[in-house]
Amino acid sequence: MTMPERDDTTPLYPRLLGARFDRLDRAVQRFHRLDGAWRIPGRCTISGATHPLARLLARVLGLPRGCADAKLRFDLEARPEGETWTRRFPDRTMRSRLVASTDGQLGERLGPARLRFRLDVDDGALSMKLDGVRVFGLPWPRSAFPTVHAREHGDGERFHFDIEVRFGALGTLVAYRGYLRLDLAKPLG
Repeated sequence: MTMPERDDTTPLYPRLLGARFDRLDRAVQRFHRLDGAWRIPGRCTISGATHPLARLLARVLGLPRGCADAKLRFDLEARPEGETWTRRFPDRTMRSRLVASTDGQLGERLGPARLRFRLDVDDGALSMKLDGVRVFGLPWPRSAFPTVHAREHGDGERFHFDIEVRFGALGTLVAYRGYLRLDLAKPLG
């Protein structure tokens, strides 16, 4: 896949998705068109890792522990060249940096991991399929990739997310689902 033509003013996701962006639910489009710094409140339920090694790996990656129907504060710093997502869960803050990879996919830096995702649109929802992993700069073998389920969809003024990461025999590293209230988004700065 070749990288879509770069427009320095086009937000990251519309640039990566091209014409498919218009098929997303309105709330998903609205979220991915935000520019600048924003604070967005929401709620989430988290299932954390249970296997001891999975808990250790989750801690290294800054992944949250389990909780039910908890407050979530999401800070977004969005510029055309990339986005920083800061998720403030009850027990932990998880920050990642999202950029366009050279092959037109979505790149995400999360702690020592560099992830690459293929994006797809299905029935108004955005799904992300893990397509590449590097840890501490070294390529991770495809046969040892974690299983990632990542989906975003909209419901009125709510931007819904459903994320699950499983790692072979270690089981779930983290699963979190919930929503952000776009109608309560406040610009920062």
